[in-house]
Amino acid sequence: MPLFFLHLRDGSDLMSDPDGSCFLDVVFAKSEAIHSARELMSQSVIPDRRLGIDRCFEIADQEDNIVAIVRFREAVN
Repeated sequence: MPLFFLHLRDGSDLMSDPDGSCFLDVVFAKSEAIHSARELMSQSVIPDRRLGIDRCFEIADQEDNIVAIVRFREAVN
């Protein structure tokens, strides 16, 4: 199974996924990114924390090529 990295971008900040995860293909990686975005946003829905809807996951392959971008906005549609 291919290895994908779900890097989290928040404005100019990038939190790299150091280990990656194996998924059947980029469609499954995008599905996991949407699930993770929902989890992160639900954890932020408390006083004094922003929802972070402007963040996104940059999904990279083993060669560190960005193969997809999943915006958190997509997770609430």
